[in-house]
Amino acid sequence: MRKLIITLTVILAAMTAAKAQPRAVGISVGPYEAVTFQHMVYGTDDFFQLDLGYQVGSPMPGSMRLAATYNMILMQPDWFGGEWNFYVGPGAQLGSGFRSLKALSFSAVCQVGLEYNFDFPLMVSAEVRPSIGICLSSDKFKYDLDGLFGFIPTISAKYRF
Repeated sequence: MRKLIITLTVILAAMTAAKAQPRAVGISVGPYEAVTFQHMVYGTDDFFQLDLGYQVGSPMPGSMRLAATYNMILMQPDWFGGEWNFYVGPGAQLGSGFRSLKALSFSAVCQVGLEYNFDFPLMVSAEVRPSIGICLSSDKFKYDLDGLFGFIPTISAKYRF
């Protein structure tokens, strides 16, 4: 019984801490068109970001990408009022074709971005996410060169809650 009470207390404390942390959800357009989700890390300005979307111009037909990054705020410049954040972070990306599951890619990514937080619950950002990885298909192994599209900026709009 004592272990159950301790376990429930820990779970409740974790849920309370997760509930108190700001989040954001939105869309991004550019070489990656995606639904994006941010979750702030408790006690810091850093955040996790998950993106699920389609990569425009990919050689894999109908390729979906799931990217996860841990972003660290490098500086918060005081430009023209408002809250600006310049961030950078490492991450990983997994991709596959949804029309044919004959190809799978795995990449290491580096995300660099600049975001602006309005006084109301909206943030806009511009970011680049170059990557390098491998692509496995049913007939061959090759390097995933789609990461070259990552040097083209992606524009995002997110709702904070």
